[in-house]
Amino acid sequence: MLFDYVDALDFAGPYEVFTMSVFSESDVKKLFMNQLALKDKPFQVFTVSKEGESITVHNGLKVIPDYSFKNCPVFDVLLVPGGPIKAMKSVMEDQQIIGWIGAKPNALIASVCTGAFFLGEAGLLDGKDATTNQSALSLFERTFEKIKVVKGVRYIDAGSVITSAGITAGISMTLSLVERLYGKEMRDRTLQTIEWE
Repeated sequence: MLFDYVDALDFAGPYEVFTMSVFSESDVKKLFMNQLALKDKPFQVFTVSKEGESITVHNGLKVIPDYSFKNCPVFDVLLVPGGPIKAMKSVMEDQQIIGWIGAKPNALIASVCTGAFFLGEAGLLDGKDATTNQSALSLFERTFEKIKVVKGVRYIDAGSVITSAGITAGISMTLSLVERLYGKEMRDRTLQTIEWE
């Protein structure tokens, strides 16, 4: 999910992990040669925003989402990135966005960085362990009394929802999702392909 002032690496890191994951070693070369059909990939990744119009990423990058809330296909995993205070305030005050996030009962929902605030606002983290960017942990704890805030971790897998710490922690979390959905062998192959230690 994208929105104005989203942090680029919050969504671009996980996007790359998903799109660089393949079923077999022989698919890696096809991937780099743009010869791997979408149907032959484990993840079909797309972006969505409320209106589907161009969004401006924190620090100025322009991105055109693939879909709007109204026309996006059904999905299995929703990744909700974060952003600076300006983005947090805007999204948390937008009941259409918060309602859309909260109305996904069959999806696995993951947040990166301050995206956890949006999951919290949607009520998806009540009674669960969760984390967020280290700079926002105290605010997260004060804002959501029903959430058990965990510090000093890269990510927390609470079953139907997963939260990660700041920015690059989203890559670690997404790699854990690759393993959860397709196994350690695929995760290890993706680690090697993206050269992540």
